[in-house]
Amino acid sequence: MDRTEGNKSFAEAQNSPDRSWRHGCGRRGGLVGAPAAQAAATWQAHDKVCQTVTVNAQGLGTACAEVQKRVIDAGAINGYRARVTVTPTAGNWMKPTTYNWSWGNTGQVCSGGCAEQTAAWTSAWSPVSTTAGTYRVLGEVSGASSIYVVASWSDWTRVAEKCATYAFGKVCVYRHERGYRETMQERGKLTVTPAAGKWIEPRWVRVGTVMDGTDTHNNLDLCDPSCTRRTATWSATVGRTMPGLRSPLELYASAKVALPSGEVKTLRASVFD
Repeated sequence: MDRTEGNKSFAEAQNSPDRSWRHGCGRRGGLVGAPAAQAAATWQAHDKVCQTVTVNAQGLGTACAEVQKRVIDAGAINGYRARVTVTPTAGNWMKPTTYNWSWGNTGQVCSGGCAEQTAAWTSAWSPVSTTAGTYRVLGEVSGASSIYVVASWSDWTRVAEKCATYAFGKVCVYRHERGYRETMQERGKLTVTPAAGKWIEPRWVRVGTVMDGTDTHNNLDLCDPSCTRRTATWSATVGRTMPGLRSPLELYASAKVALPSGEVKTLRASVFD
């Protein structure tokens, strides 16, 4: 299961700024509507992960997955590209074969297939991906071993939410998930929006799973060292790496708040499988 942000098109892609302009003459013959200066998009480092391949404690070589991000002048990201570098040890070879973004369609690292590399070698950059995601590279290594290296991450995807409105304001709890390198991560988010002149007191926010009746979670105590009555919109998050999953299960985020009425409310947002 890989509920990545790429599936929701949550990437940081944005339209390029409009670089067009009109020329015109004012009463004094001056230029009207001159364009603002625009900087070109640049490729910048995003993530790089290296794995050493071993068999019987013998190192056969290293494979690295490298991802860059394309940053436009406004500071937004509108693309990602990736490549793989292999460095076999003496007497061994390494051959990258395929890659994918966030478990999507598989592409060939080399058109028509890569050769067995016996010295340090770096592939060409992949086609640009317009959404953030995990970049996985697979391949072959002498000695019946294999390449498997993953870099980068997807954006957070909201997979469940629960909101409640009271006379004192609104409370929402959200569950988010994303791919992060070789793992999946989960996050719980609490947002309180007090009504005018009212307050809401957050107590805790939690994210976790229930499998075979066993609840494991990560909890953020919002009353340490003391509780705070919030009079304006406020949020808190807590996250962790997801454990290995098996059905049946519940993936959830929950939170507890106190209200001016003296009531204490618990909200829970869940996904069941």
